[in-house]
Amino acid sequence: MIRNLARHSSHSITIKRWDHSAPFTRNMSSLNHQLLKHGLVNLPRASPAVKTTVEELLFKDAEEHHCYFRSSGVHNHLSHHLLAAYDLGASEGVLRKIYEEEAKIQRPIFLDESDKGAVITDENLAQYLGNQNAYGAFCQFFRKRVSDLGAIPAVEKYIFSATANEGNKAMVQRLAAGALHPFIQIGHGIEFGNPILVATGLAQAAVHTIRFQPVFSGTAESGLSMLEILRQVYDSPILQPVMPYDNNALISTRMKTALTEGRAEEIQRICSQMKLDNLSDDDYNAKVKEIIWMSTLLMFATGKPGKKPRLDFFLMHLVTSSIFLKSYVNSLQVASHKADLIRTYVFTTILLLLSRGRPIIKPDLVMTYTDKPRPPNSRTSSYYRADGTSLGNPLEDADYNPWPALITSALHAPDCHVLKTMRTLVYAAREFGDTLPGGVAGAFLRDDAHGESHPGSSQLDGSLFVRAAGMTLDYMSWVVHGQPAREDWDRSALGWDDAWLDEV
Repeated sequence: MIRNLARHSSHSITIKRWDHSAPFTRNMSSLNHQLLKHGLVNLPRASPAVKTTVEELLFKDAEEHHCYFRSSGVHNHLSHHLLAAYDLGASEGVLRKIYEEEAKIQRPIFLDESDKGAVITDENLAQYLGNQNAYGAFCQFFRKRVSDLGAIPAVEKYIFSATANEGNKAMVQRLAAGALHPFIQIGHGIEFGNPILVATGLAQAAVHTIRFQPVFSGTAESGLSMLEILRQVYDSPILQPVMPYDNNALISTRMKTALTEGRAEEIQRICSQMKLDNLSDDDYNAKVKEIIWMSTLLMFATGKPGKKPRLDFFLMHLVTSSIFLKSYVNSLQVASHKADLIRTYVFTTILLLLSRGRPIIKPDLVMTYTDKPRPPNSRTSSYYRADGTSLGNPLEDADYNPWPALITSALHAPDCHVLKTMRTLVYAAREFGDTLPGGVAGAFLRDDAHGESHPGSSQLDGSLFVRAAGMTLDYMSWVVHGQPAREDWDRSALGWDDAWLDEV
């Protein structure tokens, strides 16, 4: 437990722009709470009140709420939901409804009165790591550090520096812990230019616990692509799914098991084959692109032929988090920090994949799903009514763009992960949607120009992302078209064959 100590005094100096070296204030209430940068998608919004509304609600969440809304470590997603909605053009009314609904379940930033007096310093920081009761105190500490150093320098010092990772501090691993939620929180702050979110994200990372601290050896001469890395994961006899399958196993148990009997060392060996040191910015961004493709395939291409698609809750977090890699690699100033970030992210990806029973991607299967997803009954209802004066008819596939209907329904989904998934897919479709068959990095094995890295990988093209968006709403429901929202994502650990036995 945290002991009572003197609280920080309050001062107020406000920064007006996103400047890594500019002075900030002593506590979070005086840090600039504005969004100083556009999001990566940045769809148009209906009025200027939308921006001031989302800034107000983000500030209120940061001031009042803990990063876990349950003691078991279930994360507060309020700021993520708000910003995903804002970036996809939500109205002021929708933003307020998001806040009102999710604020009901949040816990206060200080879980106990005694927690309010704690003062964390550079000297005593290590003793509070992993303690969720210290979240409020860590917020105060990191507000001051972001104020003094600037947002990006604070991230580099307290996440990526050698000091931040000595002994059991392991801050890079804490960043990726909890299904990447601290990474996502800081990522929002970097992407939208909001120092408060950076400070709360640093605090969130600090209170996470870690299972393993990997050490990556050597520098790869000729780095493997992400699809080649995935091929090695599938081909490794060490990384076979642990038997027997337990339908009731918790994610914590599955993650622990995924690191036993030489698996951690094997994951490190595979990750060490990525060439990441001393790359250009273009090369780092190319690696981010590969990760977004891989993450999308892991979520949407791991079903079974002849079975209804399932969308795994934990693999979904790879999709929702992968969008932030671009903002990190374009903001971090130290090249080795960019390399450490990507290695850690890929290590976490493989660990999550193993915790789901190592489900196999099937590009040939995912490319059979429609690239013209439609709301239910859209052909027979009055959703579209083209008369003879219109140019084309959206009831005809040749004249139909699915994205407006997809985005609109996702904006009103009660589960924030639907909207977060959609945002990444919209971004990916915009950036990579023109990719032709055979154009995905790693689609072919490098030692055989005609050999696919995965069955059907040569046929992957940029339509993957709209197919995935349609699968998302077909699975979780088109809630503004008469379908009640699905209660949850798949948690069966679908990589084990036995997880599918209950479905015909």
